[in-house]
Amino acid sequence: MSETLFFRLSGQEIEWVVRGRDGRRLEEGLSGVDLFNSRFPATYAGLTVFVVPGEKVLMTTASVPSNQKRKIAQAIPFVVEEQLAAEIEECFFAIGERNKTGEIQVSIIYEQVLESLLADLEGLDLRPEKMISETSLVKPGDSMVALIEEHKAHLMRLDGCGITLQKDNVGTAISIIDPSSSLELIGSGSSLESLAIPIAEARANEVNVSERTVEFMGFSQLCNYFDGSETNMLQGKYKVEEPMPEISKEWRQVLVVLGVGVFLHLGLVFGQGWHLSKENDANRYLARELYEDVFSGEKNVRDIRRRWNLKLGRKDNDTGNDFLGLFSRAAVGIEPAGLLLQNINYNESRGDLIFQVFASSSESLVQYSEKLKMEGLSAEIGAISQDADLVRGSVRISHGRGRR
Repeated sequence: MSETLFFRLSGQEIEWVVRGRDGRRLEEGLSGVDLFNSRFPATYAGLTVFVVPGEKVLMTTASVPSNQKRKIAQAIPFVVEEQLAAEIEECFFAIGERNKTGEIQVSIIYEQVLESLLADLEGLDLRPEKMISETSLVKPGDSMVALIEEHKAHLMRLDGCGITLQKDNVGTAISIIDPSSSLELIGSGSSLESLAIPIAEARANEVNVSERTVEFMGFSQLCNYFDGSETNMLQGKYKVEEPMPEISKEWRQVLVVLGVGVFLHLGLVFGQGWHLSKENDANRYLARELYEDVFSGEKNVRDIRRRWNLKLGRKDNDTGNDFLGLFSRAAVGIEPAGLLLQNINYNESRGDLIFQVFASSSESLVQYSEKLKMEGLSAEIGAISQDADLVRGSVRISHGRGRR
């Protein structure tokens, strides 16, 4: 995103500031709803952050050892219950990140107040993507920080617990800080000067108080501390669903065509797989039928390849150049050539296979022989004799020999 819009309610008006990608302030203003809507319509492309008054949110921490979000969400209300001035059912708990000590940062707001804030936003054209507390924008370094605006101050401790007070109460808060603690006060010269007495009292109690003067501390300066680590209170049932990006008509048509193509391709793959599976089942059945015909005395036949090898004295891993490898290549063309297999002989020492077959004509034997040669096998036709209406012949088949 090129820019981020921060806004908060200020009476009947809206105070807003826009920061660029590099963090620079691009523009700011204070306007009514109509003017705000004309400047920031529903189609606004930047990130939108609604900043809630810090005094409406309690920022605390909870020690929950579990890493499962569901269990954390269930446990937190009971862990922080003693810090609440209301019933658990009246509060909404927004879960943030863990601090340096492993405790979970929690932002708590009355659900009725949250509903009221969301109702106040109904008149806006845009909808915020994030809702954060003013207090969460204050980032402590090595000490507690108090950032003082014109009428209120935001205090943040090192552990992520924070509170927003009216300016009149800041002096009291400073005076009760534990001794040996460190506090950095950030504000305009006049605001820091008005706290001179409580600052002096804190220093007398050995509180290390430092002051940093800025020309003016307002909403735009407060937003400069935004880094994305702030707890977003729009979660759970209030979570904002990210809109799907619009797709042009041309791209939509491309996606439809791609979808149809993928569907057809998958259909072809599944269809081919089904066909090959059927052929595999048929070949398995034929192999079993042939084995049972040759070795008719055996029952409960399993693992046809291994049994063929055992019968022929071959090892299971001696494939490709053994009887089964040669037979599987030679037997493929038997049926297409119109041959009837009568007998099979295999000579292990020579590594050749002899088929004795019946054929309708001698040309069928020649065609079968040529087919084997095209497949890279050596095929030699033996004696041919006439037997009634059929021709009886033999074909010697082997690997890697020259043609004859």
